[in-house]
Amino acid sequence: MPELSTPRAGDLAGSGTASIKKIAVLGSSGFVGRAVVAELDGRGVEVQPVAAPRVSWPLAQALQAEAVPADLYEEVVDELAQQLDGAQVVINTAGLPDGSAPNSAGLYGANALLPTLVARASARVDAKRLVHVSSAAAQGPMALDETARTMPFSPYSRSKAIGERLLQREDCIETVIYRATWVHDVDRPNTRALIRLAQSRMSCVAGDGTAPTPQVLIDDVVASIVHLGLVSGPVPPIALQPSNGMTTGLLLRLLGGREPLHLSPRLAWYATRCITTYGRTSLQANAHARRVDMLLFGKRQTPGWLADQGLAPTLRPEAWERLRTAGTRLAPTSPPGVDAVTRPRTGDSTSRDTSGSPSGRSCRADEATRHLTK
Repeated sequence: MPELSTPRAGDLAGSGTASIKKIAVLGSSGFVGRAVVAELDGRGVEVQPVAAPRVSWPLAQALQAEAVPADLYEEVVDELAQQLDGAQVVINTAGLPDGSAPNSAGLYGANALLPTLVARASARVDAKRLVHVSSAAAQGPMALDETARTMPFSPYSRSKAIGERLLQREDCIETVIYRATWVHDVDRPNTRALIRLAQSRMSCVAGDGTAPTPQVLIDDVVASIVHLGLVSGPVPPIALQPSNGMTTGLLLRLLGGREPLHLSPRLAWYATRCITTYGRTSLQANAHARRVDMLLFGKRQTPGWLADQGLAPTLRPEAWERLRTAGTRLAPTSPPGVDAVTRPRTGDSTSRDTSGSPSGRSCRADEATRHLTK
């Protein structure tokens, strides 16, 4: 893994956030991109939405590349530059976010290759900074920090790690790689799946449930991304989403409305070893095993630059409880045992579960664990 590159200081130093008039957002129609655009609009910043191009990159080339060849997808760089023209800052939220995705040229094109193409296009139009949204999944089982070290465990996390490594080789523009942790919102499938699990008999933690876990709300992530885009002065090469103080036990209590089962650390360790063995059978099983391990034992992270900037979010238990109670109801025609949590509809305010049988709860828990893959 290459050493961290020295951030380019001076481009935005002393300019103040008021001097940033236009920001281009790639992936503006996606989950994170939509929220970033809304926040920038609310701050009076002109937003330039940019559709992310579809590029492919075979796994063999992605693994062997020390840098992205200068002539690779040069026409894509040209087209991106035309769309980015006039933007002072570029925020790249584009990518394929499927944590259980198999190896594919599309996955490595979107997550490993595209960030470098965006950097080159941004430099061509004299943008001052690129904020690239990556994922803490790139560090795998490691404690999370802001070093360049990665330990990918799946095609998705590998594609993110390669994207980070190659982007750090580019010195054409001041770049900050923002590592998002596990992000939740009311209409996110992973969040709904976690709520179903928290409300089931499978809800459990290791020990007393006080281990830290890197789970944050979309508002917290947006605040960090926008700060990285607007702040004056140099930014670090890598910035990790700060912790809000969430713990394994509190997460399940807030989302489940009940106390989780507390397993002895020894029993929980044995269970995760069994699940890890099962995880070797398929990509989905491996992603599920990693998620269960984090739910039981949590994951530590080292406070970083954003925390020093005062961007560590408050926990806001009431906001997490609202996720649990925000508009989930089962269609009347659905039989007992069918997954009772659906995407919330406008105007819904309370959750309703019409499947009260133990078999129904077990079915929902099984469905939930299949979705907890990122």
